[in-house]
Amino acid sequence: MAAQSNQWVLFGIDMRHVGQQWLSAWRELLLSTTSPLRQRLDEPVTLYRDGEAQVYQGGQPAAQTTQATECSAQLLPDQFVLARALSVPIAAEAELTSVLAMEVAAASPFNAEDTVFGWRETGRDPQLVHVSMAIASRTAIDRWRRDEQLSSASHGASDTEIWAEANGALVALEGFGEALRERLYRRRLLRTGILVGAVLALIMVLAAVFAMEQRISLNRFEYMQSRIQNESQAVSAMRATMVDANETIRAANALVAEYPNPHLEIARLTELLSDEAHILHFSMRGRDLRVRGRARDAAVVMQTLAQTPSFASVTAPQAITAVGNTGLEQFHLDIELSTPADAGDDS
Repeated sequence: MAAQSNQWVLFGIDMRHVGQQWLSAWRELLLSTTSPLRQRLDEPVTLYRDGEAQVYQGGQPAAQTTQATECSAQLLPDQFVLARALSVPIAAEAELTSVLAMEVAAASPFNAEDTVFGWRETGRDPQLVHVSMAIASRTAIDRWRRDEQLSSASHGASDTEIWAEANGALVALEGFGEALRERLYRRRLLRTGILVGAVLALIMVLAAVFAMEQRISLNRFEYMQSRIQNESQAVSAMRATMVDANETIRAANALVAEYPNPHLEIARLTELLSDEAHILHFSMRGRDLRVRGRARDAAVVMQTLAQTPSFASVTAPQAITAVGNTGLEQFHLDIELSTPADAGDDS
């Protein structure tokens, strides 16, 4: 059994518990009351103690003590609190919740259904995690709230949290409205995570664009270098150069055939449109045209262009809209030119 157990140990770490330890580390970073993220992003809470109000954030007094907060809490008197101090080995940190639950079951003088508790990490060293824990009776808390008139007429209703002081640390007892603060914190944490992710994605995009520009520049320099070398070759290589030039000419001719003359298309549109229509924007990429203009009846313009054999398709990526009180309509059209073969078939 010892040999079988040792095969899972790597550099003194039991690999069978790596997953639990990894999740525990993330919970410590995001959800722990001692997390620096929690102390910065946690929802502020107004704590009412002996008739005085003080704002706390992340369990610590906030710098601005007069700000209005959405969450509120009441400090439970010491006579209702059973305070406990507990030290848990670092190796058992992944099971800290279970350890604390067993400690509460063993130390609570109240019935299990009537027991409420809360805990807060107060420190740690290389071997131990130190925790302060507060245990109380739900029945006693409800009686105290009624006696002190802490119902819906005072400092909020069921969303009011109940805090206790255990060994000098403020602890929120579970089950008394802390769900609102937890929900607001998780929402703020999610928004922050999305913002950080968007910034990182933007940085990656900018880095990719910069790398692409550098690659294009490098290709341009390589092309120039190759061209200079070709031009400096001896007469014996002139034939190969002429062959390459002919191939380049054929490629250029094919490119010209692939990308028609925009002046001809502008003239074609001018001829097709009536005097009551005009074009505000024209762009052309290959055989695709994008046109924006205004007309008395934009639907007629689109129908006219769609019936033209030179145009393979005419679509409207945006809805036709009226232009103020001018009586004109603004249209956006995407036009695909017909290929020479299609144009010949239509004719």
